[in-house]
Amino acid sequence: MRYLLFVFLCCVSGCSSVATFPPVETKTLLAMPSAANEPVPTIMSKVILYSHEHYGGMDSIVFNLPDGVDQKTYSLVENLVGESVPMSSPDELSYHIVELRVRGFSADADVVFPSASGTYGMATIHLKSSVLNPWEVVGDRIWLIPIESPPLPTYVRETEVVEVETTSHDN
Repeated sequence: MRYLLFVFLCCVSGCSSVATFPPVETKTLLAMPSAANEPVPTIMSKVILYSHEHYGGMDSIVFNLPDGVDQKTYSLVENLVGESVPMSSPDELSYHIVELRVRGFSADADVVFPSASGTYGMATIHLKSSVLNPWEVVGDRIWLIPIESPPLPTYVRETEVVEVETTSHDN
């Protein structure tokens, strides 16, 4: 019986994808993960909601995802968070997920958030999941590192993508 349980646990934990956003893996591994694949949008939405509830600093939710995340992922996260919008201007106050690391049933996200004092702070949020339990935040750590300026927006609207494509074909 113990042997069957061991085999089952090895198979289940072996099915989880390994992903980091922005990507730092080799080209071979980059072909596999996509930020639009679950559990990444769910984890990102949990991180944004947790940041909004625990760190405050904003009335409405404006968010910025790691560099390289596509528009489909922005749309999925926006739907999961509800009543939120992607950051579109460098002047907007926003919750920034700077980096997300997913390894099996655990994840860590580095977040830059606006504080009530008008400056920005940084935290690492830890999440866990299991075969039977959904993703949930299990802890966080606020870093006492001064953030001089928040990250720039990474969201590209569809109209901007179309304009870039048409201008590149005209040349």
